[in-house]
This record gives sequence, C-alpha cells and structure tokens, in this order.
Amino acid sequence: MASSAEPLFDRAGWWEPRDRAFASLRAVSAFRLDLLRQWLGDDWRGRAVVDLGCGGGLLAIPLAALGARVVGVDLAAAALRDARRQRPEGWQPVLGDLAAPPLGDGCADIVLLADVVEHVDAPAHAVAGAARLLRPGGRLFVNTIARTRRSRWLAIALAEGLGYVPRGTHQHERFVQPAELGAMAAAAGLREVARCGEAPRLWATVRTGAVQLRASASMAVGYAMLFAKAAA
Repeated sequence: MASSAEPLFDRAGWWEPRDRAFASLRAVSAFRLDLLRQWLGDDWRGRAVVDLGCGGGLLAIPLAALGARVVGVDLAAAALRDARRQRPEGWQPVLGDLAAPPLGDGCADIVLLADVVEHVDAPAHAVAGAARLLRPGGRLFVNTIARTRRSRWLAIALAEGLGYVPRGTHQHERFVQPAELGAMAAAAGLREVARCGEAPRLWATVRTGAVQLRASASMAVGYAMLFAKAAA
C-alpha cells in the first residue's frame, strides 16, 4: 500500500483502529478494494497477485482472504512485521525493493502499484518492473495523484495540514499526470482498459477523521488506472 520509499509509515499501527495516521490509509484502501472487485470481479481464488510497496498489507491481506495467492514486496520491515501479526493465510511478505522485486518474470496475474508511483524517484522504472512480472493477459492496477493545483491544496495543504496524513508524506513535484502514467504503461507494453477519478468526500472526511473517497469523472486529484498486458 505505501511505497517502499516512504519511511513515515514504516512502523506498527496499520491495523490499529486508534492510530490516526493509518485511519486514512485504511479508508482509501477499502475504496480501492471495491474498485478492484468492480474491475476484476469477485472471484479471486487462485489468482497470483503481487502487491509492490505493500506496506502493512491493507490491500494484500484482504485479497488473500478472498482466495488470492498474494506476494507483498516492501523495504518497510516494521510494516511487514505488523502485517504478519494479522496471521493472514495466502499472503507471503518479501523484504525487497519494488524497483527491483526479487521475483521472476511472468509470475503474476495481477500486480498492484497502490499509492506508490508518487513516492519513487523513477516511476517509469516502477511501472516497467511491474509489467515484467505480469503473465500474458495480466492486469496492472495503479492509483496515484495528479500534479495539479487542486491536488496540491487537497492532498498536501488540507490533508497534511489538518493531520489526516502525516506531514511530509507527499511532494507535489512527484505527482504524476494521467497522460504521463499512460505513456509509462504504453512504453512497458501495456494498454489501458479502465480509469476512475478519486475525489475526497469532504464532509465524510471531517466526520470520521479519516480521508474518505468517492468515484469521480475528474482525474484532477487522485485517480486509478487499470492496464493489460497482451495475451500470448
């Protein structure tokens, strides 16, 4: 879930309801799990999933509970230990760099880059590495933040300023425009098959104390995209 390059979340507390720093991550992960099921169906039994930058397993562990065989890769050792405390079945943590995951080519039906590409130095390299892991016909799911004035205000000034996420989580210059992400995926041999904007539910966020999202036609703040690798 969180990037290997993001040290602010390399600690315990991912599954602790009273830990405010992770409340927003849990809420947005629930939104994205619903989106994954909309795009890829409800039957995850036997699917091979690689979650790059998995953090404490907020996506990986629920997908494993649905029957997927999930490998989570992250450099955040404390976050991986926190995930292991959930005693998940079907989930294998791997301590490693998402930029060079220690996994074989074509090992996955689905690869996740969730809340990752806006944190790494070379997002195109991360996308290419994820594409390498896909089997023919596999899918790559990416969600990230667009580099706009609106995202600067909402994701940094508001979300970090009010404490919904830790200060310093985001750097606006690292945000990635949808067209840029699409070009990275195309260069890696992938084609776009779905997209969805992510907009904050402001009153729900204030009421719950955690960032809440809704689907949006606008890609001006956060967004998710699904890509496919050509079938053999």
